[in-house]
Amino acid sequence: MDELLKYFHFLRPYWLLLIPLALLIYWRFKKNQSTEEKYKKLIAPHLLKHLIVGEKDKWKLEPMHMILTVLIIGTIAFAGPTWKRELPPFTEDKAPLTVVLSLSESIDAIDVSPTRLERAKQKIVELLKLRPGARSSLFVYAKEAFMVLPLTTDTRLIELYLNSLSTSLMPVDGSNTEAALNKVEEFLKEEKVPGTILLITDSIEKKAFNKFNEIKDSTNNQIIVLAAGTSKGGPIKVGKNRFKINRSGQRITPKLDINNFKELRDNYNIPVTTLSIENDDVEW
Repeated sequence: MDELLKYFHFLRPYWLLLIPLALLIYWRFKKNQSTEEKYKKLIAPHLLKHLIVGEKDKWKLEPMHMILTVLIIGTIAFAGPTWKRELPPFTEDKAPLTVVLSLSESIDAIDVSPTRLERAKQKIVELLKLRPGARSSLFVYAKEAFMVLPLTTDTRLIELYLNSLSTSLMPVDGSNTEAALNKVEEFLKEEKVPGTILLITDSIEKKAFNKFNEIKDSTNNQIIVLAAGTSKGGPIKVGKNRFKINRSGQRITPKLDINNFKELRDNYNIPVTTLSIENDDVEW
């Protein structure tokens, strides 16, 4: 019992201020209903006490008592009594997660099975399952950046949109990481709780490096990067048993620029890992 009382508190204690007001209203009502109060200005006090009959009868339940009880119980309920300690926002998964997914043509490379993009989608779904009830949003980018979904707790809705994503949806191919981060920064600027930006891509331009630090320093949001691909690379799938080729008729095999990701990690202190077959990356 002592342990329970130790953590007992009210979530909205200011509601308790209404209890004295309810008692005051009750007191005023009872005073106005008193026979002595009604006639004390008309009859001398030493005579009045002998003329009053029935004032000292046994106490009985009146409608006003019920109203007072309801008011007090309701006020206590609104105050939010609880024995559960209020946890920090991150512990309660209130912190938003913003997934930024690259949809440049190279994300269709098959060096990660079945493709870089499909594996990235799987990882996002697995990550969402580890954050039930938490808020997540989804952005995509190539040469330009677009918001797919604002912050939502509906993981099934996010999965539905994820399944429909493809590189063919982007109006212009390319990779503009800085534009994507600018878009996300603008979106998150009204958020009171710092969150995490998860960037899933197979390339990062050096001109975007400083933007990572700007977001960390100005918003307190953390950025982590999931690199999709391998240093060996793989052909870009454009259809069933079809692959993107260059003018010479050879398959284009984009490789993961390991050096850029390492520089981002080592010189800018941005956490970076690569897509894996197991769940190591998701747990990380």
